Amino acid sequence: MNIKFKKFLKGIAIILSLIVIVFFSIYTLAWYSFTKRAEAYLNMVWQDKENFVITGEQPHFNGYPLVPTAKFSGTFEQVAGVKIDTPEIIFTGFPVPHQVQILDAPQGLKISSRYLERDLNFDYAYLQFVAPRIPSSDKRDDVAAWQKDGHQMIIQNIILKSGNIYARGSGTLGLDDDLQMTADINARVIGMDTLLDTIAQDKGEKTIAIARNFLNMMTQIDPKTGEKYFETTLKIQKRGLYFGPMRISGLPELKWK
Repeated sequence: MNIKFKKFLKGIAIILSLIVIVFFSIYTLAWYSFTKRAEAYLNMVWQDKENFVITGEQPHFNGYPLVPTAKFSGTFEQVAGVKIDTPEIIFTGFPVPHQVQILDAPQGLKISSRYLERDLNFDYAYLQFVAPRIPSSDKRDDVAAWQKDGHQMIIQNIILKSGNIYARGSGTLGLDDDLQMTADINARVIGMDTLLDTIAQDKGEKTIAIARNFLNMMTQIDPKTGEKYFETTLKIQKRGLYFGPMRISGLPELKWK
């Protein structure tokens, strides 16, 4: 190998090393910038005693140089009437708009509200989503402008498990023209037949006859697994939560400054 070729290879190696150093420096700056900004926002939420009641330590991001992660254990209550209680929920992703982010509750969670007839208990919950840009403030004009621009959360994958019932779906979450929550999720539900069997054993087949007939009409069989399932929609519209055509509960009004 002649001297000129050696110098050429050495020059290439130096250039590549410099590129790696610059890239890694930019990545490091972005990693800490994004996570510190998110932690500052969380701090504002934790300090907002007027709208939130929170038990549990404020999450902090870890994992550098890998994808950021943060954990929370405790209860998170919005004074309008929704409370979430979880042993652990794990956030994974870069907390910036248009990036894939994940919320994972491997030990489950409980959702309670005065708008629900009973608490929602999940043995497992998982949400993979692409976050939109958030409004510049919570003032009504800013939120209205944000809504008119068509910003919404894209739910790539949501999984909920409660007992024998397993549901998986995808869809969108946003605000309607009245700046109230709206959602449209298509879901596949497995295990409803088992639930009806259990109810029938306790209260008799007559008590679930209508539900059984409806389920039989909707049920399909997965050719690969042999599992019975049905497909439905989960919608939020006009401050109501709908499971297929059935209105499950009302929802609190979102109020803006």
